[in-house]
Amino acid sequence: MERKLLWVISCVVIFILWIKIDPQSSQPKETNKQESSVSKPAEKVQDDSVDNDSDTANEDTETPVTEEEKAYFKSHPISVETPNFAEISDIKTRKQTFFDFLTPFVNEKNTLLLQDRERIKQILANDNPPSREDKSWIGALRKIHRLNKVDVYEHKDIEILLKYIDIIPVSLVLAQAANESAWGTSRFATEGNNYFGQWCFRKGCGLVPNSRSEDADHEVRKFNDARESVFAYIDNLNSNPAYKELRAIRAELRHQDEPISGLALVHGLDKYSQRGQAYVDEIENLIDYNELWRFNVHADDQSTNNE
Repeated sequence: MERKLLWVISCVVIFILWIKIDPQSSQPKETNKQESSVSKPAEKVQDDSVDNDSDTANEDTETPVTEEEKAYFKSHPISVETPNFAEISDIKTRKQTFFDFLTPFVNEKNTLLLQDRERIKQILANDNPPSREDKSWIGALRKIHRLNKVDVYEHKDIEILLKYIDIIPVSLVLAQAANESAWGTSRFATEGNNYFGQWCFRKGCGLVPNSRSEDADHEVRKFNDARESVFAYIDNLNSNPAYKELRAIRAELRHQDEPISGLALVHGLDKYSQRGQAYVDEIENLIDYNELWRFNVHADDQSTNNE
């Protein structure tokens, strides 16, 4: 009897120990699972994503729309409808539709920037002082790009604008748009035509992120259409102090007479997201994986740039 009782007690003890030990032994498997999801390639993360309603570190992005730009939008209406990217189940088709939709807007903005650059160069090449109209135009450009007001425009005050007024490669624009908007399927893209996560700080100026903390007051800007989002994003990269390094890289490429590429400028985007270098690596991966340099068509001579 005593022997049988000891056998029962031993079984109970072993059972209790097994319950306690098993969760601990399974913990490393759970950890490995979490690590594999974190290290998942950016390309796959973006393809599988349907909702990208998340905060970004891209603060102070409410670059104002100038009266000149408002007039341009009014006089150059767009007729293309925004595709429903979420309904396109084939990933290859969705990507190509996404690229085809946004690329014309990037080329349109870059064409206008090159025209402005040419006007600045003509003013610099003129031995006579800038006309009243040119002075007013230069003053407006300096204000937009957050440069100090000056009473008399010297050569250097005009020439510095060339560092700010320049193209953003289509490859970089498409990669960031795909990343920030989950290939056009995010709430910010579908409800606010915002493909780049641009913020604003006036109540009611945009959409409130679901993940916004209680003490935050930013919203995600709403645009009338995708073109306005593209224009504002490029204006932001060209004027925001956070992207000083991007503009320096671009200016050096100009100085060396090298193509302005997305793979070069991406290294000036470490402040675009709270993720820093990880974000830069992700955008670089998107450009490489999708061979987005094939969309770059803007240079001073309108020839194709290669990354």
